[in-house]
Amino acid sequence: MKTAILLSLLSLALPARAASLSSSVKKAAAAPAMSGASWGFAVTDAATGKEIFSRDADLSLVPASTMKLPVTAAALEYLGPERRFVTRLAASEKPADGVLRGDLYVVGGGDPSLGSELIRNAPATAAVYSAWAGELQAAGVKSVGGRVLGDESLFESFQPGSWSWEDIGNYYAARPSALTVNDNLYRIYFKPGAAPGEKAEVVRTDPPMPGLSFENLMLTGPEGSGDNGYVFAFPGEDSASLRGTIPMGPVDFPIKAALPDPALFAARAFAEALSAAGIKSGGAGKGKVPPGAYEIAASSSAPLSEIVRALNKRSFNLYAELLLRHMGLEKYGAGAPEEGRKAVADFLAAEGVAGGFSVADGCGLSRVNLAKAGAFARLLAAVYKKPWFPAFYDSLPFPGDPDAFGHIKRMGAGTPLEKALRVKSGSLRNVRGYAGYLKTKRGRTLAFCSVVNNYAGPGSALDGLHRDLLLEIYGKY
Repeated sequence: MKTAILLSLLSLALPARAASLSSSVKKAAAAPAMSGASWGFAVTDAATGKEIFSRDADLSLVPASTMKLPVTAAALEYLGPERRFVTRLAASEKPADGVLRGDLYVVGGGDPSLGSELIRNAPATAAVYSAWAGELQAAGVKSVGGRVLGDESLFESFQPGSWSWEDIGNYYAARPSALTVNDNLYRIYFKPGAAPGEKAEVVRTDPPMPGLSFENLMLTGPEGSGDNGYVFAFPGEDSASLRGTIPMGPVDFPIKAALPDPALFAARAFAEALSAAGIKSGGAGKGKVPPGAYEIAASSSAPLSEIVRALNKRSFNLYAELLLRHMGLEKYGAGAPEEGRKAVADFLAAEGVAGGFSVADGCGLSRVNLAKAGAFARLLAAVYKKPWFPAFYDSLPFPGDPDAFGHIKRMGAGTPLEKALRVKSGSLRNVRGYAGYLKTKRGRTLAFCSVVNNYAGPGSALDGLHRDLLLEIYGKY
């Protein structure tokens, strides 16, 4: 009898909750910041897969960086959380009589973590190169007859053609080279002018970038205006155009730029490490290691779980593009983006959401990516049951997360969402996305996705609307 009464009460409560949420969603849709916007929203019970609520959940919308979630889920499925990637040092011949005749190769294995500032337990480039030079010294090598060559042939390394030209050259659109080092970025330091509108002066780069020239059109912005500088550079070219503004105040203000040629940079850096160890070489370049080359040393990456953690918490595009190519290599034998996209599509089909996504890249920077909020929420519910789910869940930012990047770490800070919400956001111009998991006050785990395109107001207003909706769902479900 008591059970029947309880079930009856629950059956009455659920429609009331849904009606209340529907009213709140309608109110949010009518907010000034949402004027003219297309909005898809869906909430699904992660344990049962049952839809709780949806609004235009079958609209195909640009998801921005929330696209990293299906890509990292697919990577964990295909590669496993403990997978590591290896960078090798090889030579065309064995050393003899203190000389290594022929060329020395730094062979990229698609390790995103070599020298990374963001990935925990990442191998430090300087330490790896010093250890490799030490191995050569221990073998009695005093000189290299040929050059140090960077080999990035494992992957197709150019950026997707659907990326915006204004992004190419900036650190967040770096080349996904199989020989990635130091996050494939360098810093340009500026001295601002004496007043807003005056030209800013390039002071230095870190690390030094020999042979790289700048067309400096960078101006000084108001104090506190932040980094609004852009680097325009064609991949592989030795020149870049610097535009936008940097703020008044700091006398040494850095912006981050993409290495024009990561494999060449890696080879040059190792040639310098050899020189510091007293080993002469014929300079640096790029080339493919010959079959049967003699392996001298190797460096292993951090585990995939740590790479995924940094990728999602910091929304780091380069790591996603490298994993996309790894999946293409794993499933189709080619480290190219086309094969990677096919691998992700296969994963989505296996999870029952084949029609819910159109994958153009690995990171969400392309505006050709499309996703449906309903399919997205169903995918998140499906992976909730995977053995690798703890690594996936741990990679998602939470309000106040010290390891997260950008606006999402502030959304919901100081509210019950701090301990209840795990969410990946996405942002492009006039695009905002939110996807993740919410543990409700009643103990349920809900998977959700919200994607907004062509909104009118500031992104912070959308953050506020979503915070309030998630707080309501937290309390009522």
